[in-house]
Amino acid sequence: MQSQVFLNQVREFLPWSQTHTGAAARIFSVDAGPFEPRAFAVIDITSLEELEKLLSCAASCGVSLTFRGSGTSLSGQSVAEDVAVRFRGPAWHGIDVLDDGLLVRARCGVTGGEINAALAPYGRFISSDPSSIASATIGGMTANNAAGLGCTVANNIWHSIQAMEFVLADGTRVNTADETSVRRFRSSHAALLAGLSSLRERLLASPADAERVRRKFSIRNTCGYALNAFTDFEDPLDILMHLFVGSEGTLGFIYSVTLKTVPALPCRGTAMMLFSSMDDAMAAVLDIRACRGLYAGEFLDDISLRGLAELPGFPQEFRPDGESSDNCALLVETRAADEASLAADMAELEALLEVHHPRARLGFVTSTEECEKLWNIRRALFPAMAGTRLPSEYAYVEDYCVPIERLPEASHGIVAILQELGVHRCGVNGHALHGNLHCTVPLRLSEASEVERLGAFIERAAELILSLDGSLKAEHGTGLAVASFVRREWGDALYGMMLEAKRLLDPAGILNRGCLLNDGERCHLEGLKFVGAVGRGVDLCVDCGFCEAVCPSARTGFSPRQRIYALRAIAALEQAGDERQAAEWKEFFRTMGVELCATDGLCSTRCPLGIDVAGFMRHLRHENLTDREKKAASFVAGHIAPVSRALSLGLDAAYATHRILGHDMAQKTGVPAKKLTGMTVPDLVQVGLAGSSAVPAPRAKRAEKVVYFPSCAVRSMGYAGDSGRRVEPLMDVALRLLEKAGYEAVIPRRVETLCCGKAFETKGMKEQADECAASLDAALLEASENGRWPVMCDTSPCLARMKKTLDSRLSLYEPVEFTLRFLADRLHFRQKYGRIAVHATCSTRSIGLVDALLAVARLCSRNVVLPDGIYCCGFAGDKGFSRPELNAAALAGLRDKVAGCEAAFSTSRTCEVGLTLHGGLPYRNVLYLVDECSEARSAR
Repeated sequence: MQSQVFLNQVREFLPWSQTHTGAAARIFSVDAGPFEPRAFAVIDITSLEELEKLLSCAASCGVSLTFRGSGTSLSGQSVAEDVAVRFRGPAWHGIDVLDDGLLVRARCGVTGGEINAALAPYGRFISSDPSSIASATIGGMTANNAAGLGCTVANNIWHSIQAMEFVLADGTRVNTADETSVRRFRSSHAALLAGLSSLRERLLASPADAERVRRKFSIRNTCGYALNAFTDFEDPLDILMHLFVGSEGTLGFIYSVTLKTVPALPCRGTAMMLFSSMDDAMAAVLDIRACRGLYAGEFLDDISLRGLAELPGFPQEFRPDGESSDNCALLVETRAADEASLAADMAELEALLEVHHPRARLGFVTSTEECEKLWNIRRALFPAMAGTRLPSEYAYVEDYCVPIERLPEASHGIVAILQELGVHRCGVNGHALHGNLHCTVPLRLSEASEVERLGAFIERAAELILSLDGSLKAEHGTGLAVASFVRREWGDALYGMMLEAKRLLDPAGILNRGCLLNDGERCHLEGLKFVGAVGRGVDLCVDCGFCEAVCPSARTGFSPRQRIYALRAIAALEQAGDERQAAEWKEFFRTMGVELCATDGLCSTRCPLGIDVAGFMRHLRHENLTDREKKAASFVAGHIAPVSRALSLGLDAAYATHRILGHDMAQKTGVPAKKLTGMTVPDLVQVGLAGSSAVPAPRAKRAEKVVYFPSCAVRSMGYAGDSGRRVEPLMDVALRLLEKAGYEAVIPRRVETLCCGKAFETKGMKEQADECAASLDAALLEASENGRWPVMCDTSPCLARMKKTLDSRLSLYEPVEFTLRFLADRLHFRQKYGRIAVHATCSTRSIGLVDALLAVARLCSRNVVLPDGIYCCGFAGDKGFSRPELNAAALAGLRDKVAGCEAAFSTSRTCEVGLTLHGGLPYRNVLYLVDECSEARSAR
């Protein structure tokens, strides 16, 4: 088979670990679209040289390659016919801000959110703003010509692009910003460029076709290739570069892009208004669309409003009453450079909107908090609509655009078609200023009758939209979802030009075969995903992939959506009676899905539906526990004190041994240690990990008290310098700090026996975790006099669990929140450091204390680095020892990001071990920083 010949050739120049086949290929290639993964292999590449070799192998074997970004596309662009190519490592990352922010150059693997973060100090951003911007890579955004909420046609990626570095199917690399590269390309590929010029001449020779292209691209249109490249540019290299935008990886690989940016106006005003009809709302939009500073205008039809009405906080005046109506809400935002301009803009908008007699109104509001409250109504729409579907239903998303004057007709027509087909839970909504409408259709794709109903809807909707001179894909791209309709939208002549462009650039047909151009009449209805119930709330997952950017296991195991997809695939195999293959998948899932999950829960913070995959993985771990594991857990829970002491003594002994052996020999001892204990122990001198000390006794007696609970991790694991000098124990530092601030520290009785249960919870040992929490609860209530005094815990993951499980009378604080609330006013701080790094643990992020961490650090340092793209460290309790690859993947690139920092701090002892190992700096608890940089106000 050609697939095996191809794989054999690939393995001659790539390590086996970079090639994934079988179940792994399907799971790793799942994307946000409705199509079942079908790749026979997923290949990870780390350099352009590897890509060139891969292209050569694909051409010789006739194998199709599909380049993957983040897989957030909704139309099937990244469903690989043969091989999905993932881009791993630093070669694909890099941002250069140019011309004081007027331009930005970014490599393909950088997310849109990361680009905007780099531009923020310059007061600029990229105009493309899809809802997936925090996860979507700029390579994928360019390949789709992604738009979004406020992105106008004039500012989309197609119009913003200034330069591109790309690789053709034959392996040729071209950098349009490099004169030498361009000169060489014009010589070597003169025939190709001449072919593009010939296509341009043919198009311009038909004024009617040329005018049709210009007209259809005056609105949002991502259906087929960007034929306006031929009408708008004469130089074939400019034509080629713009053809790449929106080409979905079918013409070549986009390595980097240089884009124009737009100013980020600091002042904003937001309003929401309810109109009696869609016609009234759209008439208002037509009146305001030319207003200065207008950023967004979103519309929500009556069905959409009904879907939102039951959510907490939904405004009473917008709540639908009685039977269905033609009500339509508009959410409008304007932005300006200063308050005076904003006031004038809002007054103009309000006057124009009032002409159309809104039934209800909210706004204009100008504070960020109030503006966000209104936008949260809009953001809640997708979760609200998708959340009403059954576990066996898929949320199928459609995306159309029409000239704005035809939007009411299109919206009413789409709803009428849906209702005639028996779909009553689906309304329309979208970006009114752009004539762009969306609908989310709940369907059981696993049933043939439902697929036929979907086909009927798509067919009738296409007929409607094209009759209104609209586009069948506005911003979601063509993909398999619309490939069979491209000829219908453009006609034979223009479709023929697209086919010729494809043949010119990919004569062997090896790039994303079947995508974008496909003459199969039913390719949009074939190979759809199996959707079946798998339980515990995860059935609502829509495979969007927003979770992957913050998931520590996404680069080494499964991401949250891949975990859910794997469970669905197992359910499908079991339903089909294939027990053997189902068993193989289950074992693979146990290893790569359940065991490698850090269970940090950050994925739920990015999920538009708030799905708690981490909680589900803990549940599965609980179900998989053996009797022996349960007994061991109960023994440890009942003997916290001796177990902690034994761990501390063991670390002391290992630390002393590693000091004697030296780094190289200490590293080698990890192999027998792994065989003996199942744990990979790093050089303890390198990571500064030794045993801890005894819990100190408080000294001062004061009128005000603070209960200090040192976590079991801190009671077991101390700090040491690489010179062998022990760092002062954290518990001593914490007590001194409290007393410096004028508090009496109270340590709970028998604290050495106490544990919050976090370590047990992570392993799915629910009963033991709850037992620990109950004991801690009683001890802290006693020590705090039933909640009279605040409680500080030095470890943020423990504190996060305590907040969820302990008595509500307890006031519980981790170090940074406690510092700002109880220490900042009592201590004098000096900025001792010039530049430090901080790590916000997953718990710090989940309880919303990232800004608090930065605020504390800035009391002590003039420059504070919170590394971009580093979220959960992946140490996950003891995973840093048992599955160190998780920690390594999560912290890839950390060392470069903290280079030049004088010191580094966090709020979890176990996290600090991995951070020290991969960051190259000794990370310590932030309480050390606060103590070093403060003194009692009375001492001044």
